Amino acid sequence: MRVACVTMVWRDHHFLDLWVRYYGALFGRTSLYVLSHGGEPEIARIAEGCNVIAIPRDPPDARFDETRWEMLSDIASGLVRYHDRVIVGDVDELIISLTPGEDLASHLAAAELGPVTAPAGYELFPEDELPLDLARPVLQQCPSGVLSASYSKPGILTAPARLTAGGHGVRQPFDLRPELALLHLRFLNTPELVARRRQRQEIAREASLGSDRSQAAFLRGWRRAEEVREKIAARFHAGDIVPSAEAPERARQVLEAARKRKGDGHQFSVPKVREQDFRILLDPALRELF
Repeated sequence: MRVACVTMVWRDHHFLDLWVRYYGALFGRTSLYVLSHGGEPEIARIAEGCNVIAIPRDPPDARFDETRWEMLSDIASGLVRYHDRVIVGDVDELIISLTPGEDLASHLAAAELGPVTAPAGYELFPEDELPLDLARPVLQQCPSGVLSASYSKPGILTAPARLTAGGHGVRQPFDLRPELALLHLRFLNTPELVARRRQRQEIAREASLGSDRSQAAFLRGWRRAEEVREKIAARFHAGDIVPSAEAPERARQVLEAARKRKGDGHQFSVPKVREQDFRILLDPALRELF
């Protein structure tokens, strides 16, 4: 079983290190493809042994996310011609199997997958505002997260596909596999991430100046980073707590009822999922994964 993993990164050194160590242990570093946005030497150092592709870094504009995901779609679609499965996503997203004792590689090897598959997505959130101890496993410190429509992303390919901006949808019907969980790590309390949120706010402000597409989704999200964080924190703390053994069936019911079309893309409805979202609590055996 050949599996490739693809991401694109600018800075985010801690997340890249985590991404490389997690997927590299499962599939080998030679199966990892890292698009280095700007060709930063530190990215090449962290991703040593991986396939690092340096691309120019132009100032982001209002179409930045569409352009980025068109390229990621092209690369992932090319790699499926030489691999059985291709995982494509952002560097702060890691996919796990929710079955204790079964790693992601074993699950993918045994699973019968269609052309495009989405795991159930969860926004991990810390219980408090204490800084993350980078010397300890992340999931021991942040073992729960809230179900997310946006991050139940169709990012496992067995055939060419065209993903929409942000990777949140795809231009064809896709399968849902909630036995897998995509864990989104953007709200972890690391000094790098706090500074990154502030930096993205400024990038989005500058990219919006003079643009008739100033309301592009990624720009809104980057400008309103702290507001978004507070809203998701409120949902996290208010959500029903569901053990990870029970989460797949609960997520299946919620997400299947929330499928929708947006333009020419298939994805999940954010408002519908929010009506029934819940908080997953990972089994202790899963908290050692990373």
